[in-house]
Amino acid sequence: MTRTHVAARVGDRTFTEAEVEARVARLRRGPLAPRLPRPGAADARNLRRWVVQVMTYEAVVEAEAAALNLPPRPPTEGGLSLVDALRMGGVTAAVLTSLPVARAVRERVTADVAVPEPAVRDYYARNRDLHPGPYEAERAAIEHELHRAAADRHFVLWLERRHAESVTLMPGYEHPADPRHTDATHRH
Repeated sequence: MTRTHVAARVGDRTFTEAEVEARVARLRRGPLAPRLPRPGAADARNLRRWVVQVMTYEAVVEAEAAALNLPPRPPTEGGLSLVDALRMGGVTAAVLTSLPVARAVRERVTADVAVPEPAVRDYYARNRDLHPGPYEAERAAIEHELHRAAADRHFVLWLERRHAESVTLMPGYEHPADPRHTDATHRH
């Protein structure tokens, strides 16, 4: 009788080592395969840990979408910009890219995010080199930019909080930067 080793739990959902290895194998067959660390190396173990992070964050988003009865959104043209992805971080960006329903959850979670008028005026005053026109002409673009940044921060913090509340990672599947494992390195 073979034992099924658990990598992580998200609420009542269990992710097995086999599921994690299957996801890593798909990455190794994909277009980024030449850039992935060779199997067995410390970086390969950290890749596996990162894949578990993505899988568990996806499960958190899927559970929220189901609870809110949200339909998936079709993929957007071009996906996330590099600036958006860097602002949110790799795991959140990966989830928004790989899971169409994540965009609907993000919209719902950030629906009440607003940028106060004084923040728009302050940004304009501090960034005249970026916005040289009169305030009235620049205001909408500034507000849009600040709103996107605020919504991204709000969504990332919400998702991290939900993840912390509902996810249990088994030993060996901790976050790549978790100091409890011997491969703990966090390089950007």
